Amino acid sequence: MNLIDLEAFVSVVDHGSVVAAAAGLHLTQSAVTRRIQNLEDALGMPLLDRQTRPMRPTRAGQETYEFAKPVLSSVNDLKTGIMNGGEPSGNFRFGMPRGLGDLAIGSPIRCLRTEFPKLQIQAFVQWSTVLLERLASRTLDAAVVLIPEGVVPPSSLVAECIGTEPLSIVAAKTKRLPPSINFEELSEESWVLNPHGCGSRQLLEVAFLQRGLPFVSAVEAEGYELQFSLVAEGVGLGLAMPQVFHSSPLRKQLKLVDVKDFTPRQNIWLLHSRHIGRLAPAVRCVRDTVIQYLHYKGRQ
Repeated sequence: MNLIDLEAFVSVVDHGSVVAAAAGLHLTQSAVTRRIQNLEDALGMPLLDRQTRPMRPTRAGQETYEFAKPVLSSVNDLKTGIMNGGEPSGNFRFGMPRGLGDLAIGSPIRCLRTEFPKLQIQAFVQWSTVLLERLASRTLDAAVVLIPEGVVPPSSLVAECIGTEPLSIVAAKTKRLPPSINFEELSEESWVLNPHGCGSRQLLEVAFLQRGLPFVSAVEAEGYELQFSLVAEGVGLGLAMPQVFHSSPLRKQLKLVDVKDFTPRQNIWLLHSRHIGRLAPAVRCVRDTVIQYLHYKGRQ
């Protein structure tokens, strides 16, 4: 057993296939397969379930992975400390939720490029459910996600709640509504919302279900500007975080609806794997810039 065998095994688990692991390690597929076989021979048991797609570790493989990951992280930290003066380098994969708006990811990217020029940044804007799945499958190093109040992230990840944000009901400026309405009156309206998989949509649907009220989706569409344009045309009501609404060029055609008995909120969590190692400063950079972004947008 040696480090290069462990590295090949961990890479296959992280990528879900020998093909992707070989590309990431700049090796042939046969070389990666041979290294994993060497490790399995040394331990005397199979470490991968080769019948699943993506390839998953066996029970023994998962235990091996949990031991190997911090070992390899420590080795990489040692290399970084000696070769780059401790500066983070290599790939850093992180994600941000669509609920914060597509442009929210710009601030962390700019900070990372300035503070850590040796990092190769891979940034993604996706639904929080997708980001959680990618963290679990180890195809992301860190992510900011939106989770409804009262729900906690998976215990397998390091989690920090960095904020709580309300959700606002949005209507066309020309739509006739009383200054303040109750939730039951919302059941008479149709909605322009994100497709299934969006946490804010799920929160709204659950609220209707719990009250035994009908819920009507007029249009499912990805992208807040598209949704806002449809809301402005009177297609239905929308749902978004205030900072997304206030930063929209369509905001003058829209208005916020005051609902007396419905104040949905989502917690904003920063999540990363337990073996983040040399990438910890990059994670802190993402954390700090997102907090600054939320604070700045909250003052607008």
